Amino acid sequence: MTGMRSLSRFGVAPLLLGLVLLLWGGAESFADRIVLRGGGEIRGKVVADPSRPDRVTVLLATGKTPLIFEKPRILQVIAEPSVLDEYVVRRGKVGPGAESQYDFGLWCESQKLADLAEFHYEAAVAQDKSFAPAHQKLGHTLVADRWLNADELRESQGLVLYKGKWVTKEDRDEREAQLTAGAEQASWVRRIRLLRQTIANSSEERARQAEQQLCEIRDPVAIVPLVRVLGRDEAPFRSLLDRVLGLIPGPEAAAALVNRLLAESAAEVREGTLAELEVRSDANIIPSFVKSLRSTNPQVVNRAAWALVNLGAVATVPKLVPALITTQYQMVMIPESNGPPPSAGGLGSVGVPIYTNGSSVGFLTPPAVGPGSVAYGATSVPVTPDLVSSLTVGNGTNHGNRGPLFKMMAYSYRNVEVHEALVEMTGQDFGYDISSWQRWVTKSFRAEPTPTRRVPQP
Repeated sequence: MTGMRSLSRFGVAPLLLGLVLLLWGGAESFADRIVLRGGGEIRGKVVADPSRPDRVTVLLATGKTPLIFEKPRILQVIAEPSVLDEYVVRRGKVGPGAESQYDFGLWCESQKLADLAEFHYEAAVAQDKSFAPAHQKLGHTLVADRWLNADELRESQGLVLYKGKWVTKEDRDEREAQLTAGAEQASWVRRIRLLRQTIANSSEERARQAEQQLCEIRDPVAIVPLVRVLGRDEAPFRSLLDRVLGLIPGPEAAAALVNRLLAESAAEVREGTLAELEVRSDANIIPSFVKSLRSTNPQVVNRAAWALVNLGAVATVPKLVPALITTQYQMVMIPESNGPPPSAGGLGSVGVPIYTNGSSVGFLTPPAVGPGSVAYGATSVPVTPDLVSSLTVGNGTNHGNRGPLFKMMAYSYRNVEVHEALVEMTGQDFGYDISSWQRWVTKSFRAEPTPTRRVPQP
């Protein structure tokens, strides 16, 4: 019980004289397990606080800042000597000057008191701001004769702290703008949905007023909400969407119209989308359609070609030629059968065995392969002696079928609208022979004026 000491509410018992010396006296105290009144326990080193006789300081092995307690808060102290004992003794002998603090920090580091070591490195820097060894231990960087910590270094590089992360000022401003735009877009979504419901469900007069309010929108922030609410609606609302987008100035609305045309499945709606694009002078419209010619989706490629010819983009002929044929690549499973044929007791067209539960065997049936797709089926049959013999040979091993194999398959599509666009803009016809078209473009192509008529819809 000599290691147990306690404090009384009314004073200190004679038997606890050791703890009296610990809390009120010298620094040569034990490393303690400290039980707090009201519950809880901490580990550290209890030393007196010379500035406040009514409280004590608890040094911790981790953390640079000691804990401060009123004396009555400590209910019990259990002595467990540790390296903090020697720390307190050595701390009292540290001499003046930055080098002494630095050397003591090195000792703390050697004793795995990393936080206390950092505390003394900081003390060394506080005494001598040019003391390089301590700065280096603290991870500081010398910039133009000035030692900077990590945060100061980032600030010197033009970074700012934004929501716990260091980012550029431009990035911060962009994120703030996105947050603001997001809130504005949410408000626009609610408003547009309400107007859409009014158009669909109200009287003719109220529907006309709601449509007029939609057509009065000019804020570019409303573009994304407009497409989100109306872009997949019924055809009349999609046509209305294109009219509203056409009234909004700026490149954002032009880009939205381009995307609408490429995604629109109804020919009559695309006509309206194209009409809105024809009256705009945005420089990115034609390049956006040219970029879409490289899509792996034949529908997108054909719609882009249809738009280019009707916009009179004759200069894009060299870009249209490679788009005559679109090739898609897909990974498919191809069953491989190495087993005996049906006449020899094999599985025949049943398929590839893929599982068994003891009473039946599951098979992957041969695929049905079509352009751009492949489909498999599955079936199961009961386990019979004939089936077992067809699945095994000799020593009982599998009959040799290794199951389905993966293979990259190429599917090529002729883009009819690309071909028609080339014929319309050049007056030539080399079919889908890309090499012939390229030779002609190299030798004879000259950009011509805008075509006088539209080609049929894709």
